[in-house]
This record gives sequence, structure tokens and C-alpha cells, in this order.
Amino acid sequence: MRKVKKIPLRVPEGETIEDQDDFSMEELNMWFKKRMKEYQHFVNMIVNQLGLMDEAKILEIGPGPAWITILLAKKNSSFKITGLEISEAMIRVAKKNILEAGVEEQISFVLGDAKNMVNISNRSYDAIITHDSLHHWEDPISVFNEISRIINEKGKFYISDGRRDLGIGAKIIFNLIRFFIPKEMRYYWKTSIMAGYTPDEIQIILDQTSLKNQYEIRVGLFDLIIISKNSSK
Repeated sequence: MRKVKKIPLRVPEGETIEDQDDFSMEELNMWFKKRMKEYQHFVNMIVNQLGLMDEAKILEIGPGPAWITILLAKKNSSFKITGLEISEAMIRVAKKNILEAGVEEQISFVLGDAKNMVNISNRSYDAIITHDSLHHWEDPISVFNEISRIINEKGKFYISDGRRDLGIGAKIIFNLIRFFIPKEMRYYWKTSIMAGYTPDEIQIILDQTSLKNQYEIRVGLFDLIIISKNSSK
């Protein structure tokens, strides 16, 4: 009899990341900055997989301190990128980062919640991207429906997040490298994993939205990716 993989119950993490008593967003920003190789890989993937053209209008949901946003702007100086961010503290840090990077002309920020993008018109964007924000969404069905509304007819999306159903290999790697991560960040990494979805769970959610039949789910060692079917292979 085949042993059934035991998956822990999902523990929601909450939507907003703000300044804490024990650390500020500026401190969190410096830890995020250490993940630049990961962010560069994400940017390379979306540019290649989505086939982004010059002058593309891109919405990034949950840009945080904007390191991905900055790398994307540097990848192509004609991209126009909007960061939709629920945290005022994150926008404060992100604006400092883009000024220092010299890409402020390409990037703007909107303070708001992805489940109700009231200030964004229908069919406004060529691409919608997000990295490590899905597990924060309290109402993912509404967010996916909003993505469907604001993306244009030929537009594409790329959503990457951690998965909760880690295999034994991923768990071993996690246990090895967690000691090299600051204690505060180690805690949030673990809670992020516990707030993540499994591929089966996210498929059930997506099939209740306007994106039904328009997506593919791909899985990696630590992550799952939701990508529009009209994207490159």
C-alpha cells in the first residue's frame, strides 16, 4: 500500500507587513537585498516566458522593497512598471531604493489591496507579475478575478510563490540553510511556507475564477508557478 504524503494544514500569514517593535522595514529591506540572485532569476524567467515587448505596461502585485521592480526596469528601459502595495512602510522603503537605483522614471506605486483594484481600469496592463505574495492574499479568488479584469486581451501573468507540500529534499535543504538566516527572518520564512498552497489547492481556487482554463501550474523544489497559457514554453 502506497504511503500517502502528510501535508500540514495551511496557517494564513496575513496581508500587511509593517514596521515591528523588534525590526523596521529598513532592516527587512537589507535581508531582502541579499536575495538578488533569486530575484534576477525571477526577472529573467518572466521576460523570457512572457515574451515582454518594448514599452510593456507591467503591474507587480506586492513589490515589497522593489528589488524585483528595479531589476526589471534595468532589464529594459522602456518598461513602465506599477507596484501595487498594501503596506505604506514597504512603499516608503521601495521609493528610496528606486531613487538610489536611478529608475524612478519607469516605476510608480499604488497603495491598495489586490482583491479590489478600484483605481485600475479594465484591460490596463500587458503583464501582471508577483513573487512571494500569493500566500498573503486573504481572498485569492477576488485577486485572480481582478487580474483577469485588468489584464488586456493579449496580456500574460506570472505568479510565483512557495509551496507548503515540501518534499524530503526541500526539507533537508531548508534545515541546512536556515541557520545562516537571521533569527527574525528564519521565523517569517517558516510562517510563509506554512501559509503557502499546494498545487491541488491552488487549482481548486483558480477554477472558481475568471482565469479558469487560462492558466498552467508548474512546480519546483520550493515553489509553484501559475502562468498564463498564452506564454512561451
